[in-house]
Amino acid sequence: MRILLTNDDGIGADGLRALYNELSPYHDCTVVAPDGERSASSHSLTIHSDLFYRKTDIGYAVSGSPADCVKLGVLHLLDGRPDVVISGINNGSNLGSDIMYSGTVSAAFEGAYLGIRGIAVSLSSHNAPEVFYVKAAKLLRECLGGLMDLPVTYETVLNINYPVKAEYKGIAFTKAGINLYNDKFVLCENSSGVRLKGVAVDHDRNDDDCDVELVKNGFATITPLRLDRNDHDCLNRLKNMDAAELLCGSDT
Repeated sequence: MRILLTNDDGIGADGLRALYNELSPYHDCTVVAPDGERSASSHSLTIHSDLFYRKTDIGYAVSGSPADCVKLGVLHLLDGRPDVVISGINNGSNLGSDIMYSGTVSAAFEGAYLGIRGIAVSLSSHNAPEVFYVKAAKLLRECLGGLMDLPVTYETVLNINYPVKAEYKGIAFTKAGINLYNDKFVLCENSSGVRLKGVAVDHDRNDDDCDVELVKNGFATITPLRLDRNDHDCLNRLKNMDAAELLCGSDT
């Protein structure tokens, strides 16, 4: 299988190396990853400045975002289309609403945008011991054939989170939950700027069957996400409305 590997933690990250070490003996793997940290870069693309890349011992280091890396790899660097884009293993979770901001997940979505299957892989905690990267990489290798055989198209991205703080209990297919944070901006010590800070807060908006809660209980969660972001239920309701009704609402 031809695999494009990328991440948002940078080409020197432990998680990316773990994936490469586990998958490259069995598959044709090419690494195209950012040259440094690009966490929370979402699906940004570099369009107002030049992109630069250099060859490394395991692939290419790129000056742009994770999505840049996938697009550059598929359209310029690789000599053929990969069968799958695998992004990770991220240093920290990409659960619930964190998906919106994740460069890791967005790299997998860039593969989907280009018509290629996408898989994102993350650990549930930051700065976990190396053994957890190895465990997550091994699990992915063992499941990869089955994941590729699932009856889904390239428009579905699989988002995987591997548990760190709880004993591993197995795999759970589930939906994305909700993460809430006590976000605030704080003054920087060494400049006149501000920096976003926040920690997760407890809430009751999740049921037990979602990625946020299942990871806490020791499950490696696999959540299917769609490239199609349309709200089809809402659209169908709107199509049954007379557009003139929108002009009759209050303008106060």
